[in-house]
Amino acid sequence: MKLSDWARKQGISYRTAWNQFRSGKLPVPARQLPTGTIIVDEVVRESKAVIYTRISSSDQKKDLDGQIARCLSFANAQGIAVSATVS
Repeated sequence: MKLSDWARKQGISYRTAWNQFRSGKLPVPARQLPTGTIIVDEVVRESKAVIYTRISSSDQKKDLDGQIARCLSFANAQGIAVSATVS
């Protein structure tokens, strides 16, 4: 992605992003093409989550599995990897 697009996405001005690139303080990897265009390599971060569910009384124990299933389906729909479930 071009530096200007990256700066807009981050909510900073192009000039600030350009200054960070020139000083080597840009927080993401970037390179300059022979044409002068600065390309920012986006870092893909893997999201992980822990699902926590609870019930108020022991007679609701059967509802606990439903809560876990709903939370897991939501996380999967959002592309979030679930590392553990706590109930």
